Amino acid sequence: MKILLLEDDLILNEIIEEHLLSQNYEVSAVYTGLEAQDLLYSQKFDLLLLDVNVPILNGFELLKALRQKEIYTPAIFL
Repeated sequence: MKILLLEDDLILNEIIEEHLLSQNYEVSAVYTGLEAQDLLYSQKFDLLLLDVNVPILNGFELLKALRQKEIYTPAIFL
């Protein structure tokens, strides 16, 4: 399973990523909504873990933009 993790807190991002990797998930961890958006338009993911409070493009705005482009990847907000 390929997971996109958007979390701007460096320590929390690292903890979540390490846990998911230890469970044999493939993880792409990013710190900004813009980084996440770039990956989402160039790669396919099975699950999105999105922080709701990141600068510039937050998780809610990102998911809204994805849905408008008919990208319906399941998402969980952190």
